[in-house]
Amino acid sequence: MSDIFDLLSEDAFEALVSKGIRVILYPIKRQSDGSLEVDKSKNILYGYPVGGFNTSGESVDSQEFQDQLRGGMYKSKIGGQIDPGEITFDAYFDPTHGKPDIEGIVNSMSITPQFVLALARKKSETMLEGFFAAGVNYAGGFDIKGDLGKTIGSSLKFAITGEPQFGYDFVGEMPMSMYTAGS
Repeated sequence: MSDIFDLLSEDAFEALVSKGIRVILYPIKRQSDGSLEVDKSKNILYGYPVGGFNTSGESVDSQEFQDQLRGGMYKSKIGGQIDPGEITFDAYFDPTHGKPDIEGIVNSMSITPQFVLALARKKSETMLEGFFAAGVNYAGGFDIKGDLGKTIGSSLKFAITGEPQFGYDFVGEMPMSMYTAGS
């Protein structure tokens, strides 16, 4: 009798991921000459089934500005830089995979993104079509959550750094091997 419940849970989760979202996460490594290189040897999130994702959207920092020589009781605000927000993934907890091999920032200051992240959908057996790409820093997550009779979920969170790219025209096509790298 328990087999049918397991099957129903798996079917329910398959329905969530049937849209074929592929998440590609490559680390950025600093070379001995100081240059940066994307390590494409292994997709850190290969095999972690993603059921959904959410970006927090952009927000503009507003800087307070007050000139005491101007007088008056009210402050002026000047526009600051745009914070590109965060991206959170809802995933299925797979105990055979465990926690992804993602390191947090070990230095007190990070000037460049830690990872390159791309979201893509399957276009054919050999090609993916990317619709989102950005530099990101790990911002925590990998919680596990579950309710009786439902699939156990998990999530990961990344802070977007730099200007993200949206849409097929901007991210473009890539070989399926970008997703399966290192598997």
